[in-house]
Parts: sequence; structure tokens; C-alpha cells
Amino acid sequence: MTRISISECQSYNIKDVQNAVNCCLDNLGGISSFIKPESRVLIKPNVLIAKAPKEAATTHPIIIEAIINSVKSAGAVPIVGDSPGGPVGNLERYWKATGIREVCNRLDIEIVNFESAGVYKKKLNGNHYYISKQVLDADFIINVPKIKTHGLTVFTCAIKNMYGVVPGLKKTEYHKEAPKPSDFSKLVVDIFSLSKPRLNIVDGIIGMEGMGPSAGNPKELGMILVSTDAIALDSYICHILGKDPMKVPITKIAYEKGLGEADINRIEIMGHKPEVMKDFKWPPNLASSLDMIPSSIAKGLMKFYWSRPAIDSDLCTNCKTCVKSCPVEALSNGVYIPEFDYPECINCLCCAEMCPEKAVYLEKSVLTKLFSRSD
Repeated sequence: MTRISISECQSYNIKDVQNAVNCCLDNLGGISSFIKPESRVLIKPNVLIAKAPKEAATTHPIIIEAIINSVKSAGAVPIVGDSPGGPVGNLERYWKATGIREVCNRLDIEIVNFESAGVYKKKLNGNHYYISKQVLDADFIINVPKIKTHGLTVFTCAIKNMYGVVPGLKKTEYHKEAPKPSDFSKLVVDIFSLSKPRLNIVDGIIGMEGMGPSAGNPKELGMILVSTDAIALDSYICHILGKDPMKVPITKIAYEKGLGEADINRIEIMGHKPEVMKDFKWPPNLASSLDMIPSSIAKGLMKFYWSRPAIDSDLCTNCKTCVKSCPVEALSNGVYIPEFDYPECINCLCCAEMCPEKAVYLEKSVLTKLFSRSD
């Protein structure tokens, strides 16, 4: 039976977090049962965007600090690395904004650059994938995601976090190659299976609900979770947040491929057992809402059934991050705010994901508003 170790943790105080991480690891045999002395251990956080920890869009730096301390206690060599979600530009600003640079400087830990290290080209299921050499050359990978919703994939945590092992703008190219949520989810699962994290430590103290992964709202969840099985983690977390794991395409695909456990009855919980939350806010699931339209009239109505990104002019600062992030160049520089070329837009929501001001929102047709559901 798959095991998940959970500790209750209500704050990002380093003593509280360290105790919670140590407790979770001890329940699973201790950190030394996973890593060998002198091994090079890559700690892979979620550094999606250059935002402060209080925004809850990235893995909190205190979680990283606690894991670094644990890895050092086993006599191993921790390094930290990730590739942000959009145009990279100055990587240093991501590490500084998220607070991870301060932690790594203070503890004398190297932050590795996925972009400059080169890549290994891997082929899987007929597709070619480019994975950073820093990832595949590491002796051991600790995947450190944050619990968040996702406008395109519904949920992002342990499986989706490994999408960041793809360097630079190649990530946005994959969005272009797989614009449908189901196709993109298959691609994410492929990349996860190639990157092979061996331990997953989830930042679930404060997650994100609503329009994640960067434009949602912080949500107090009060827990840290650890498991060797990323699929089990994602499944169980969805369960306690009130979502059927099989309604999350990435989780369903990974489970069906045999990459991990998704049957809640076959997952053993060690330590803290959180109650199911009934007030967690999920993003609109437009794909499932299509099932509500009778097939006999669906074709005639589809031209009136749409949802697309739009920009709030009151929030937009015209920084043009969305223009640079768009994988299909469906955004261009406008006089006051960027302008969409909607026939070219593939609804990948990279613009919403990367907007530092949360100025991008989902604009819906009247028909979509009538039939859209959040479950």
C-alpha cells in the first residue's frame, strides 16, 4: 500500500516547518533511508513567477530551508534549481523575489541554471522532450511543489511541478503543440515520467485556490505532505480539497499509465489526517461543462460557446510580459494594454499564468456563463 506522511503545520516559522518535515520523513524511515552521503541532491521547487512568498504562487523559501537542512544532515550535497514559466530574461530576479536566493546564500547552497546547463533529448510516446542536464545528472531529486489550482489543468502539485525541468521557452512551445487540456496533460505526464523524482515534499501550509497557478487567492491549508508517490499525493490532496482525483486529467492519465496510486482506499496516511474541505474554490472546468449541452444542438451552438483570456485595463501596467509569454504570438503591443488576436489564441492561459499584476481574466460568452460549472 502506498504511504503518505502528513504533519500539521500552521506557519512558516522555521522551527515549526523543520519539525513538520522531519516528522514526515521519520514516518517514512528518515532522510538517510532515501539518500546516500555525498550524493548530489537536486531540490526542485515551484518558481513559476517572480512573486513574493506571501502571494502563494511559489514554493515558500522556508520549506526549501528545512529540506536543505535535512539533506545536509544525511551528509549529502543539496542544490536548488527550477525553470520559470515564461520568458526567462534575468533568472536572478525570480530567485530574489521568491526568497529562495536569500536562503541559499545564507546556507551556502548552489542554485543551478537549467537554461545554461544544456539538455538531454528524450523520446517518449512518439514525442521528443528536452530535459535539463542538471535534472537527469543529479543523484537524487526531491520534488517540492505547492498546492495550487490551475486554469488549464484544474490542479497543479507534484506531477505538474516537474514540468519545470524543461528549460526556457520550450515549455511554451509545448503549449502550442498540445493546446487541448487533455493533450497537454499527456505531455505533462510524459515529462514527469522522464524526470523521475524519487521523493516529493509538498508545501501545503498556504496553497492557492480560484484562478491559479498565479492569479488565484492564498488559502490556508495547514499541512506538509511527503511521499515517494507523486500520483498518490495529488490524488489524496484533491480528495481532501473536495475534488474527485479522476476529474483531474493529469492525475487520471498518470494513474492509468501505472505511474502511481490514485485509489484513495489504497493509500495509507501516516500522521495527521486532515478533514475534507468543503469551501475550497476550484477554477471553472469548461471541458466538463460541454457535457451539459445536448449533442443534437451542440454543433449549432458551439460558435456561441466560448471562453477566452481578456485584460483588465485598470490592473494592467502594460509591462508586456503576456506578449512575450504567448507561445503563438496571439498578443501584440497595444497603445495602453496588449491586444489579442483571438483567431490565433489557443487558450493555453500562459498570459494569465505569467501576468505579475493578475490583470488577465477569463471572459465568457453568455452561453458559457449559463453552462459553466466549477466542479
